[in-house]
Amino acid sequence: MAWDSQALLVSDEGKDYTYLVRKMRVFNPIPSKYGTWENGNLTHNIVLDRIIEDLFFRKSERSYFIQLADFSAYALFRSEQPIPSKAKYQIDQAFGVLKDICLPQCYSGDPRKLGIIRV
Repeated sequence: MAWDSQALLVSDEGKDYTYLVRKMRVFNPIPSKYGTWENGNLTHNIVLDRIIEDLFFRKSERSYFIQLADFSAYALFRSEQPIPSKAKYQIDQAFGVLKDICLPQCYSGDPRKLGIIRV
């Protein structure tokens, strides 16, 4: 899917990934999911060329955007690993609200077919 879009990266204050993003703008070897690329190489250098600026850092308590990202990650985590103390508030079901905006084509290896990469 080609959206021809660009992106800004916003992060809460903490670990700084600016160096990594700058490096990936030049060198970002991606392995082929089929074993090799068309030219026979194991990896292909697919650089980050759609990120238009270095990372922006915000305090999470002052950013609704970061709070939403934190909530989404926590809701996904609790949907996959529920605990009784949170399940009584139905937090284990909160991620279901976000299913309709997930893009399964972003990662076909997601066991839940939502396009999510878990690390």
